[in-house]
Amino acid sequence: MQFKSHFRESIWLIVSLILAICLLPNLGSAQESGQDTAKQEPAAPGASNDTDNKDAGPASPYALAWADTYIRQIGTSGVLAGNREGIGWGSLYIPSATVSGIVDQMAGTNTTPGATFTAAVLETRVVFDHKIAAGRLALQYQPSMAIADGRVVSNFSNQNTSLDWLLYTRPRWNVRFGDGFRYYYSQQTIGLPYLDVNTFTSGAVTNNFLDGAGRYLSNSASMSISYALSRRSSIAVTPNYTFSEAGVGVNLSRGSSYGGSVSWNYRTSERQTVGVQYNSQLLHTAGLGTSNATTAAPTDTIFHTISGTAGRQLSATWFASGSLGVTTSTPPLNTRQWFVNGTFGLVKQLSRSSLGLNYSRADTLANGLIANQFADRVDLTYRSQVGTRLNWSVGGGYLRQVQSGGFSAWYASSEMQFLLAPKAGIFATFDYNRKNQSANSSNLFVGNRNIYSFGLSWQPGRVAH
Repeated sequence: MQFKSHFRESIWLIVSLILAICLLPNLGSAQESGQDTAKQEPAAPGASNDTDNKDAGPASPYALAWADTYIRQIGTSGVLAGNREGIGWGSLYIPSATVSGIVDQMAGTNTTPGATFTAAVLETRVVFDHKIAAGRLALQYQPSMAIADGRVVSNFSNQNTSLDWLLYTRPRWNVRFGDGFRYYYSQQTIGLPYLDVNTFTSGAVTNNFLDGAGRYLSNSASMSISYALSRRSSIAVTPNYTFSEAGVGVNLSRGSSYGGSVSWNYRTSERQTVGVQYNSQLLHTAGLGTSNATTAAPTDTIFHTISGTAGRQLSATWFASGSLGVTTSTPPLNTRQWFVNGTFGLVKQLSRSSLGLNYSRADTLANGLIANQFADRVDLTYRSQVGTRLNWSVGGGYLRQVQSGGFSAWYASSEMQFLLAPKAGIFATFDYNRKNQSANSSNLFVGNRNIYSFGLSWQPGRVAH
């Protein structure tokens, strides 16, 4: 009932925001009428000979040309093409499907015996992508189902959905709404890369790698309202809400985050953008399953963060972005705390390979751990096209709570894909993941884990014809 109440509250909040925000752009519609938004696409990196000249004006009329209007494929940094891939009917299509076998080995501890689980996993992706006037609506659904001993294993059958709605776009205005919902019957994270980078958009996406014995759900919603003040500067207001629930019975824990950000960005050149951002967040946690709870009493922690931001295209193949600032928090029954806050991202395109690095300090509600403490997370990935048909990647990551003596975990992963049938878009795949978790939460596994996955994947959109 508490989850339904939180869900209803967030829906009414979202609807109210949509109705209010959709009226705002009309204030500037008179001066923008007759302009073709299709002509406002961002210039390709390095397209101008004056990119290193700070006095050179942007190629597009307004500051950022709304480069962030990309809609990404669910769980990855890949761009949703906007045209149908695979098989489908009009705006509804199925772009990929995978069948694989998994071997999951959990090492034993002093209190828990080791175990090995094997199953066949079926996974697909369904997309509804439709243009609405000057906007766009994209709904993606990625279900997975595990079968062992001739029956469906609910503990390994997961649901993942995302909604991206480009509500309004003009040369000066950009309004978009996003929502992501994930349900893991048992917090095993199989089928998505832990860090995925895109050298075309210089974007990065991180997915959860924490594993637990209990079910886990998370829903995150946000709305971005952006306005170009001039040819170089823009402001954006982004309210957001996250609800998470993990565990069962006495170990059930819930977390909610209410907050938002206000940012100002200035484009110093075609290759560089700087800015200032303020974030405010109320983090509400409750339940014995939370990482530091000694009672079931709920706790409220307020975070305020102010930071400077910067993004720089270092060369035609290097892109870096990040932020640095300070965060203050007021946990219950404790004095105010201060700590440095930062993010950093690096994307490098090599001749036949790419490199990605991502660091962030944030809450963990959408990453499998419900706690009232921020956590540091760093991920590294390297991808290489070994031949015309063989792709290989390797990566690793580490996560720990900011507070001393808190939770920590790390992973190492490797993936291989071999193109078996170019005309059909069929790949043979093999994945290996090694994980370690040192948890102080009853909703997460403790110890070492090895996961092997091998199978066939149908991805016709990845093959050039």
